[in-house]
Amino acid sequence: MSVKLTKVLFTCLISLSFYSGISFAQIDTAAIVILDKMSDVVTGLESCSFTLKTEYDIYNIDLGLVKHSDEKKVFMKAPDKMMVSNKGDKGNKSLYYDGKTFTYYSADNNQYAAIPAPPTIMETIDSISNEYGVDFPAADLFYEDLVDNIMENADAVAYLGITEAGEKECHHVAGKNNEITFQLWINVESFLPEKLVIVYTNKPANPQYLAVFADWKLNPSLENSMFIFSKPKDAVEIRFSKKQL
Repeated sequence: MSVKLTKVLFTCLISLSFYSGISFAQIDTAAIVILDKMSDVVTGLESCSFTLKTEYDIYNIDLGLVKHSDEKKVFMKAPDKMMVSNKGDKGNKSLYYDGKTFTYYSADNNQYAAIPAPPTIMETIDSISNEYGVDFPAADLFYEDLVDNIMENADAVAYLGITEAGEKECHHVAGKNNEITFQLWINVESFLPEKLVIVYTNKPANPQYLAVFADWKLNPSLENSMFIFSKPKDAVEIRFSKKQL
């Protein structure tokens, strides 16, 4: 039985304002059809893994926008297994979810925190994200109501044709609302996301977020043991807190 793995897209999508001379009739049916197809592919997976390379701006009152980057490796197995490893400016850390327990581990500090978790991946993502502010890469992609959320929240969505992203032919979709503008590149053959850009037009200096997806593996055989946190030697247990995460 497959759990619809879905939420990273609409929160991570870029700027229609960069395209001069384009007139948008609010919601473009062609764009919605393509987004629906992508969502069907992603949410129909029994398991998956991918690499996510991100670049993002953080506003500094003295320096303006400062660029940061991270690389994440994501493994998911429906309905209740997930593991994420992160290297980059946000530190070297890992997230484990084995269906019962969610564990955060910081390799930089050799510290970990564990708490009971809900019974599914998406419930766990919602719970941990809302309560502790933990970032789950590409989570929006795996929500079943992704396209409905886009249609409800977007002021305009448009199909911009076929172009390339990472030397792969992609459908180019873009949209906006009063908080962000977005662009999304979807592989014309696999209908998997290849690249995503968001501009936060409601924040100082309009910071941007760029995500590049790579090394997609669809329905791989993933051992349950890889989702169970194994305590490293001398690791110190800490309490969950927003400050430490």
